Amino acid sequence: MAIRNDTTIYFIRHGETISNKQKIRQGIKIDDYLDTQGVLQIDNTVKIIQHLNLDILFTSYLLRAEETAALINRKLKEPVPVLHDFRLRERDFGSLSGKSHEEWDKILPNNREMEALQMYDYRPFGGESVDEVRQRAISAILDIVENYDHKNIGIITHNGVIRLLLFHFPDIPRIYRADNTDKDIANADIYEWIISDGKIANLKSLLKKTS
Repeated sequence: MAIRNDTTIYFIRHGETISNKQKIRQGIKIDDYLDTQGVLQIDNTVKIIQHLNLDILFTSYLLRAEETAALINRKLKEPVPVLHDFRLRERDFGSLSGKSHEEWDKILPNNREMEALQMYDYRPFGGESVDEVRQRAISAILDIVENYDHKNIGIITHNGVIRLLLFHFPDIPRIYRADNTDKDIANADIYEWIISDGKIANLKSLLKKTS
């Protein structure tokens, strides 16, 4: 691995799945592979990723993230190590998994507002709260940063994890959008975050925060 001047993380959302296309919430209980459009999205995204000089890739264990990581790594000029971290998985929606956006709006009329404010709590449905997701996701990112200092790190993850980060760090820039869409976080989006001591301190402070 090359020695870099900075530690840079590239958060990459997995490619589209059939559930994404049908606007069905997957969480961790719906574990789809990518659909045809998702594979094409990653093919296009790799054209950008090839210029990021990644040293390592991290992914959750969910199939859509694993497949995305494998497709990316296969097309890099020089493959990089791919490591898995369970903490990078999507939020657990419990019994709400597999339901459409319209069904969510009927069951939880304020779910979109709570999502935007990062105040959701799916524990009554057997899922996770925002604090549980924040604690595991931030701890994973901190461990990765501390173990791969001054590296270019790709993290293949999910809408919920990226949304949480953008809520707390809205200055993280999106450097690539896969296709024309009205989604605020689209499949195969890439976000670049250069890590400084101050940002590490802010990450650590989030581990102390409770809902």
